[in-house]
Amino acid sequence: MSKKTAVAALLLLVACGETKAPPIHGDYAAAKIADRVYVIHGPLGMPSQENQGFANNPAFVLTSAGVVVVDPGSSVQVGEMVLGRIAAVTGAPVIAVFNTHIHGDHWLGNQAIKHAFPKAVIYAHPKMIEQARAGAGAGWVNILDTMTAGATRGTVARPPDLGVGAGETLKLHNLRFRIYHNDRAHTDTDIMIEVVEEGVLFLGDNGLNRVLRRMDDGNLKGQLAALDAALASKARHFVPGHGQSGGRAIVVGYRNFLTALRAAVKKYHDRGLGDYEMKDQVIRELAAYKDWKNFNDVIGRTIGVVYLQIESEAF
Repeated sequence: MSKKTAVAALLLLVACGETKAPPIHGDYAAAKIADRVYVIHGPLGMPSQENQGFANNPAFVLTSAGVVVVDPGSSVQVGEMVLGRIAAVTGAPVIAVFNTHIHGDHWLGNQAIKHAFPKAVIYAHPKMIEQARAGAGAGWVNILDTMTAGATRGTVARPPDLGVGAGETLKLHNLRFRIYHNDRAHTDTDIMIEVVEEGVLFLGDNGLNRVLRRMDDGNLKGQLAALDAALASKARHFVPGHGQSGGRAIVVGYRNFLTALRAAVKKYHDRGLGDYEMKDQVIRELAAYKDWKNFNDVIGRTIGVVYLQIESEAF
């Protein structure tokens, strides 16, 4: 190697070191929720500098021939943390990944998985793949870099490889992964994944537990339909996109919130109030949910989103 080449290589290494943010700190445990299923429950707040952008529930499933990851997180740093938690449980390789929807806090960790396991196949809904490749991936990299003041820096969007849709069941060695999709719920790219033999259903952001997230890209009626499909399944364990995993009660609880939200907005809409005029009344009717994480941050905008959906139903 020439001196000039060596200097260039050194400069590249220095540049990479400067541009990649530090690893995730914090003791985030991998909780065993079923015989072969583990979930790393992330912080409930929005992605921020304090949580380094880690704000979802990455999970992994142990098959007889390797590991299947669900939603490896918002950044290369989160993805690397997930790989570390997997390595503490098994030395098996990652063979597949599922991304539940287009929002970057759930899937930009793909980068770390693909770097460590290039042969791993990443699955998602075809609409998510299309959107990610068309620029949404790069957009989410920028959004999260801004939200976290650079804590996700070094992340590059790595879109999924193969599309999966409603009703498909993938047999990955000894386990079956059943796919649910119903057009538009939290987004138009959502899939829920049931690990049939384990009785586990990954809800993505179609289902949350005592925490709220933005609903701008979705449809409330569609989200209710997705939750009904989840409740109609034979699953016993439910993993929300945000919040602690649990039984059917967490699905029922979030469904009850959405139902109450829609009913309150529709009531005041039918009385002729605009979304900004009904905000205080709707919030009073949702008093049972006021302690949910992010409630005050997102409820005003959410009322506006639901109001517009109800308006559109009249035409």
